[in-house]
Formats: sequence, C-alpha cells, structure tokens
Amino acid sequence: MRLLATTLSLVLLLASWAQGLQAGAAANKITPTKQVFLAGYASNRPNTGGVHDDIWARALVVQVGNERIAIVVCDLLGLLRDDVQRIRQQVKSVPPNRVMVLCTHVHSAPDTIGLWGPTPTQSGRDNEYMNFVIETVAKTVDEAASKLQPALVGFAKTTIEGVAKNYRIEQILDTEAAVMQFRSKADGKVIATLTNFACHPEVLNNDQLTSDFCHWYYQTVERAVGGVAIFANGALGGMISPAPGDPNAPKGRDWARAERFGTTIANRALEAIAKAAFTDSVTLQHIEMTYTVPLENENFKRALAAGVIPTGPSLADGKVTTESHLIRLGDAVMFTMPGEVQPNIGIFLKRRFAMFGDPVFLFGLANDELGYILAPPDYYLDIYSYERSMSVGSEIGHEMVQAARQMMARLTPRTMTPVAAAPAEKSPVEQELEKYLQRFRPDRAGNFKATYRLVLEGAGEFYLRIADGKATLSREGSPSEAAVTIKAPAQVFVAIITGKRDPLDAYNTGELQIEGDIGIAQYLLFVFE
Repeated sequence: MRLLATTLSLVLLLASWAQGLQAGAAANKITPTKQVFLAGYASNRPNTGGVHDDIWARALVVQVGNERIAIVVCDLLGLLRDDVQRIRQQVKSVPPNRVMVLCTHVHSAPDTIGLWGPTPTQSGRDNEYMNFVIETVAKTVDEAASKLQPALVGFAKTTIEGVAKNYRIEQILDTEAAVMQFRSKADGKVIATLTNFACHPEVLNNDQLTSDFCHWYYQTVERAVGGVAIFANGALGGMISPAPGDPNAPKGRDWARAERFGTTIANRALEAIAKAAFTDSVTLQHIEMTYTVPLENENFKRALAAGVIPTGPSLADGKVTTESHLIRLGDAVMFTMPGEVQPNIGIFLKRRFAMFGDPVFLFGLANDELGYILAPPDYYLDIYSYERSMSVGSEIGHEMVQAARQMMARLTPRTMTPVAAAPAEKSPVEQELEKYLQRFRPDRAGNFKATYRLVLEGAGEFYLRIADGKATLSREGSPSEAAVTIKAPAQVFVAIITGKRDPLDAYNTGELQIEGDIGIAQYLLFVFE
C-alpha cells in the first residue's frame, strides 16, 4: 500500500561523545477538583465515588551536550495531538518537537477525548479541566528541566508474567519490560525510573478516580529507591489487559489485584535495573516524522461533526495527521506510537529496532490517541470487530510501520559483538542444530516455555530450551526437566530439520520416537521456520 498524503519531517541530531549527560525529573497531580466523566468502558460514568488515589503528570528531561528531550507521562486515557501541541506551546525549557507526551491509558481517569459523556451526542470533555491538564503538564516539564544535573543512566530488560493477557489471541503476548534509570552523578541518588510494559490499566471499573495498578507501581518504586517513578505503556492493543483475578472479588473493585500487579511490575523492574551498568558516556539521536491517513471511522466522523470530539488541524477534512519519533539514547532505542498498537506489530517493531539498540522502548499512546492500530491483514477480521470500531481506519498501522522503516534507515546499526564461527571440532550434526536455532521465530513462540530432550543416535544427547522468546541448545540437562523426549538416529533428525524428510513419515516408521506430550513436540513445527 502506498504512503498516502504523507508529510515528512526528518530531523537527525547527534551529540558527540563525552559531552556529558544530564537528567531531571518532576511530578505533579492532575487530579480534577470537581466531578468529571470517566473515560473508557461505557458513557455516562461520573466519578460520584470521589478520588481513591491521585492521577499524575510525571516528567523526565534528558540532555546530552546541547540536545535536550522530554518524556512526560499522564495518568489519562489519552490526549489528542492538538492538545499535545498546546502543551508544547506552553513549555519554555524544551523545543516543542522534543517534547513527548504519553498517557498510561488508565480507564478510571477523566474523559479527555469526549466519547464518554452523558449521551452519545454530548461530549464528556470538560474544557476547564483540559486547560488545567495542559498547563500542569507543561509546568511539570519545565520543572523537570529546572532540576537538570549531571547524571548516569542504566538500561535493563526483564520478563513479567502473570500480569497481562491477550484476550484475543492468547499466544501473542510480549512479556518483556524495558527499564531505564537515571542517577545523580554527584551522590548516586535516583532521579527517575521509567518502566515500559504493555498492559491496559483497567483492573478497576467503578465510580472512583484512580491510576489503577500504576498507583502501586509508583509507590513501590519510590519507596524503594526514591526519585520519580514513571510508567510508560507499550503495544497494548487487541487486547492486552490485566490477567484474571479472584472471581469472587466485587466487579470493578478488585483493589488487591491492582495492587499485586503494580507491585509485581515495580519489583521486577527494580530487580533488573539493580544489575545494570551505569554510564554518562552516551549519545542522543532524535528523528521525527509526521504522516496523514484518511479518517474512515463513520462513528468518529459523526462525533466530530457533533462536537463530541474536538476538531483541529490534526483532525480535519476527513483526514488524520499524526506523528512518530525515534530516539536513541546510548544503547537504548525508543519509538513513539500514536495509539493502542496491536501486539504483533509491537513484537515486529522490537525485532527490527534491535539492530539499532537494546533494550527497545515502545511508547504507546504517545503524542496522540487514535484508538486501536491494527495490521492491515487483521483489520477486517471478526475477532477484531471491537478494535475496528475504535480505530481511525485501516491504513494507520501500515503508515506507522512505514514511518518506522524510513526513520530506521537514517540510523547506523549499533556495533554488535561478532558471533564466533563454529569450532572446528564440532560435528556436522551440531552445526546443523545451530543452524536450526537461527530459524527460531520468537514472534510465534510468545511466552511459550518448554524443554526438549533430543537423544540422537550417533551424536549424543542435547537439550533444546524455549523460554523468554529465545531458543537455546546445550548438552547439559536432566531428563526430568524435559516435557518431551525425542529419539532418532542423528542422520534422520538432521534430515527432518533440514526439510529432507517428512517428520510424520519418520514417526510412522518408528525411526522418530516421541515420549511425553506429543502436542508440545508438534509445536516445534510452528516456532521454527
């Protein structure tokens, strides 16, 4: 599909090594002081239950040499790009196109889009509250910039399981969380800890204002290490939501589950970053791109015409103009996505960005809220009928990925540690097994875990382990850990994995024997090309 009506603005800014890293952070409440309509789930949800916990704007400003960038995350369902532009206009300390405004996508915060008012034809946006949010977010960025100090940064990634679930296709789930932490170069105190993980903050669904599990994430991190805790959501679309909890808990009021999930995310992030190496020798690169697509959603068109959703330069004339940014700070890469991106797109982007940095941060609900962003082949599937009803259209996913590709083309791949050639003493069977590992598909494996024991006559015993989106091979292991034992003459097994022999034929002749769960054995055909 061709790039439609795309406005391209690419800016590449590089700061030289040893210019020094600075960081500052700040947080301010954006809790409304009057009753508002809550966003998400259904219309006409006033917060008659008051405030359970405050909602926040949490900002991080980073400077390398003369280049400065801001990341501010709000406990809101989302902010339209034209509102983000208003925030940027009020920020005094950071260039407008270097201000990234993200939202956690919490469903128990005020309606900032307009779709959840008292009736379908009445907006849920409160203009007085919106002005307050815009002023406070801009103020928070400037406050963070005023606290800039020489800093060290560390990056880490970890796996968080049992918190998120894909309620559409369970096997497609990114359980990886990326973490960055900034510490004062003077005294080692933590300035900010940012965790990027994909999951709708929608454990709770009642009449109270709350930041959902993010509240306990903030509390846990800040009590443990200090500084400002920031949660940035990822590719949470289609439909990455909190895993089920106690079926006996009151509907929408499972506070214990929200606390458990927020605490789990925090603790896993802190464990990972505690092992990270910290440095101030980093470069800062920034690329941005704007792009335009048709507005196809008829319900959104009617809402715009009725004034339920506000019009503006980014939403006009039947078109949507939005943006993405690519940032490389030291070893890490960050990419901004203007809505709720489908997880398979997120996994694809992480794999592509990995050649330019590690870890990869995918920032969802960034600088815009265009609803669900689906891959073109998925857009018209019945399973995504709800997501389709809350998406601007079928082209936004393609255009965003195209923008990512074009921005990647402007980056130089990072220096990779060369992979050593296979030692001469390795047998032909071992070399074929190593080639087999290169055909592993982590996007298909998701969070699947299993150990396979391979007993290959003439070559010995191997253990093939699949976990955390990786496949590894070792001669070390115990038969007790294997879910499946596969036995075959070495030459038969090599013929199977190289496509020269049909596995079913070998199984029927008895040359290939399987002990254990045959379904898990067959899964190898799916996760290896």
